[in-house]
Amino acid sequence: MEPIQLIQIAIFTLAFGTAHALAILTVRKYWRLSHLGQPKEVNTPISARIKNIIINVFLQKKLMKRPVRGIFHIFIFYGFLVYGLHTTSQFIGGFIADYDFYIPKLAADLLGLPIILHGYDYLLDIFTILVLSGLAFFAIRRWIARAPELDRPSAQSAVVISMISLLMLFTLLGEPARAIKDSIPMDGLSPLRVGLINLMQNNGVDLAMANTLFLIGWWGHVAIVFLFMAYVPRSKHAHLIWAPVNFWFESDEPKGALSFMDVENATVWGATNVQDFTWKDHLNGLSCIECGRCTLECPANRTGKQLNPKSIMTDLKHALMEQMDKVEAAKKAGKSAEEIAADPSLRVIDNYTSQESLWACTTCYACVEACPVGNNQVDAIVGMRRALVLNEGSMPGELQNALTNMENQSNPWGVGAHKREEWAEGLDVKTMAQWSESGEKPDVLYWVGCAGAFDDRNKKIAQSFVNIMNRAGIKFGILGQEENCTGDSARRAGNEYLYQTLATQNIETMNNYGVKKVVAACPHCFNTLKNEYPQFGGNYEVEHHTTFIQNLVVDKKVTLDKSKTEDLGDITYHDSCYLGRYNDVYSSPREVLTAATGKAVKEASDNKSKGLCCGAGGAQMWKEEENGNERVNIKRTNQLVETGAKTVASACPFCITMIGDGVKAQEKEETVKTLDIAEIVNKAIG
Repeated sequence: MEPIQLIQIAIFTLAFGTAHALAILTVRKYWRLSHLGQPKEVNTPISARIKNIIINVFLQKKLMKRPVRGIFHIFIFYGFLVYGLHTTSQFIGGFIADYDFYIPKLAADLLGLPIILHGYDYLLDIFTILVLSGLAFFAIRRWIARAPELDRPSAQSAVVISMISLLMLFTLLGEPARAIKDSIPMDGLSPLRVGLINLMQNNGVDLAMANTLFLIGWWGHVAIVFLFMAYVPRSKHAHLIWAPVNFWFESDEPKGALSFMDVENATVWGATNVQDFTWKDHLNGLSCIECGRCTLECPANRTGKQLNPKSIMTDLKHALMEQMDKVEAAKKAGKSAEEIAADPSLRVIDNYTSQESLWACTTCYACVEACPVGNNQVDAIVGMRRALVLNEGSMPGELQNALTNMENQSNPWGVGAHKREEWAEGLDVKTMAQWSESGEKPDVLYWVGCAGAFDDRNKKIAQSFVNIMNRAGIKFGILGQEENCTGDSARRAGNEYLYQTLATQNIETMNNYGVKKVVAACPHCFNTLKNEYPQFGGNYEVEHHTTFIQNLVVDKKVTLDKSKTEDLGDITYHDSCYLGRYNDVYSSPREVLTAATGKAVKEASDNKSKGLCCGAGGAQMWKEEENGNERVNIKRTNQLVETGAKTVASACPFCITMIGDGVKAQEKEETVKTLDIAEIVNKAIG
């Protein structure tokens, strides 16, 4: 081997080793630091993890929710996969000082199938152009169209776009030069490569110059790859590494279930400091690409509030990168957890994320639904709320009043708990205690909820639903005064202790009656009973009243007369976040409305999985909105009214209240009705 070849191998090996070492050490560092956070078990089966990787990494399902951006991202993603064989060939060639080493050519020669080489080169050229078009699209969005969800200036984005572009350009230089120097026939080459070969030859590129251009392309390509490897793990584009890992460790717990907290034995209540977050929270931060899709969908942000879900993730990432070294050093120095926690610089709340941002969240899940890398901003926000409430007793004053009412009277309105059955007077509704005394058991427990029992507007919905069940011959019971608030608002407000107190009391009561099936008209109650009570031993078959009514209609247990609902006019439907995004119930309410009215639903601009929140979730029902340009319920009401519908239907007591207030604010209560699905079906029954 020539001395020059040995020098080339040495240079290549040094660069290869340095780039890989920097990348591996950086990834290992952040993986280690993230695991200085709190533990979190992920018991997702391997089969589900593999499916998740296939769907969200290779098929890019979540990215395709924004199809145009998704397609251009797919160009870049699959371009990397296609280029993998090309780059691997160069790596092998670098170690043996054979720049002409090319895996596709070797395979074609061994198998006697030239089509392998031509086919791969054709594919390489196609994806070179597709990648460049994708890069151009994202550069235009950021710096020319100036998409509001993207940060500017963004040096990291400029560096990465430039590096990937150079990778493509070096290929466009080196591969045509290879064809000239090796006298490769142009038959079977792509039109792009043929055009570049002709361009070079027409401008005087001979064999010697072609060899030089090929080497420039070869070394330029591998040099950019090495720089890319060293740079990316330290940048926001590390999502290339962390996003697949994030999807692999995605929990298979129900979307509607917040993380369990052992209030009796927990060493950390909520998340105040960087080390208080779970390692999965930190992995979310590392995975964030800062695309801003979550911000675009956030109802608080869309109405001018301070909350930015993207910042929740980037705050976590920056806190990890900037502060977790101190935690590691303190642990190595033998400091106790209490001593470490006393360091004010480790605090994420206030230092990175403002309290105003945290209290603006409606926990509508739109940010999680939109995130293309599987992040869960809601968990992080509620974790910080828990810390504020349980550790510091800090929360908005009006919210404190609601929680006190829940503690004293088992409902946020503060109405005497002894009045919980008054809504049912004259309806021949039996309590579970009465059923038990009779020696019989009802088919289903109707969970009335605090709104159905205490709010005058929502009492009408409860009465309508009872009439439907009676007409269908359903044997049902209520808990009456034994029913407490499910605790949904308490949990999402961060008061996990109050939530668990209410939940365990309810579970004990239901288990004592041997309850198997529950139906609830409130999506918040439905979600809590279905997805969160199992954490405490409350395992029931839980159904929302929309699907329950749909089954009654399908089974012909109730007969609907469409002529009785003609006066409702055209109907639009507002998707409750806790029924829709959290529990994927979209078709049932629409099918019931069509069955009751004979008309298809007129969809609002934001609907189904992209439906805009009414503004009441996440305990917002009990407090005033943070400073903003517009109230969330007003924005949502405007969307619904713009459909031209004369009736706005919903299936949630919170939504009915918020949309009703929005209609009143527009002074349209004489022309636009707000009704629950149960009321519309009850009207159709007559």
